[in-house]
Amino acid sequence: MKYIRKRPRIDNLDRQQRSASGRLGRSVYLAFLAGLVLLLGNYLVGGMFILSADGIVLNQRFVVSASYPATITKVLVSEGDSVTEGTPLVELESFEMVKEIADLSVRTSELAVREGELRGKASTITELLPLAQRSARESNDAVARLDRVSARGLVLGTRRDEALTANFQAAERYTELTAQAGVTENELRVVEESRQVASNAVSKMNAIYNQGKIRAVVAGVVGSKIPVPGQVVRLGDELLQINGGKAYLFAYLPDQYLFSITKGMKVEVRGGNESSIGTIEKVLPIADALPAEFQNMLRPRDRSRLIRIALPEKHPFAVTQKVVIRGCIAGWCWVR
Repeated sequence: MKYIRKRPRIDNLDRQQRSASGRLGRSVYLAFLAGLVLLLGNYLVGGMFILSADGIVLNQRFVVSASYPATITKVLVSEGDSVTEGTPLVELESFEMVKEIADLSVRTSELAVREGELRGKASTITELLPLAQRSARESNDAVARLDRVSARGLVLGTRRDEALTANFQAAERYTELTAQAGVTENELRVVEESRQVASNAVSKMNAIYNQGKIRAVVAGVVGSKIPVPGQVVRLGDELLQINGGKAYLFAYLPDQYLFSITKGMKVEVRGGNESSIGTIEKVLPIADALPAEFQNMLRPRDRSRLIRIALPEKHPFAVTQKVVIRGCIAGWCWVR
């Protein structure tokens, strides 16, 4: 049987075209409606089944702060510079530190002079003490002989008195030198300890000041905060930051997510048109306020659970970049 194609009738051609157009419009409308329903469902309950967490890429951050009040005279690095340990960063000038070092140096010199005087005195006492001891012993022997002779009336009283006086003076000198030796030894020990403390303080102050040069203590990348020459800083003020070490990110887990997140799970990390694979290191037992840039005015969230995700060594993200973590539906993660 020959298939006869149905041809449009001339008298209702306009009606048939409107019917075909209506079917297309209904299809578009239904597709739009289905998409709207999916979007609404994802908005309302999607967070229960689909992992979609906001996060911030971080590095280990080392803060370089001022160890003393000073004025910045020179800045040797710029934002984003790569530095190694020991790289000069900033040069400072501090009148307070210079004055403190000078005062401690003068105090150290005075203690060194006093220590030298005490050592000389101790050396003199050490030399004189045996002679005084010998003199006192011989004087005692002479007095004893005079006492024996005097008992027989062979020695004048004046002679005996002179011997007793000499004996007393010798004993007094020996006792005085012995006492001075003990006092000098104690004073010398105190002065030595004080000089050592002052000397160590000068060394530490010089090491801290280092002629005003601040150097990097770790390798990394200089952060965005850079001081300017002429800026006055106080003790503890932050000069700049160095981002170095292993990269990681903190993600804010949605409150309504119903499936467990465990250590070792692989997730997709996406920021802009860049993506990478991360590994969940730890689900932290704390909650933190969602940063302002992640807040949704229509659906505010006070606090969210934090998870820490490790990134590979070569990743495409910048430090503090906002990213989105995906890769799991209903607890099943397709990222491997």
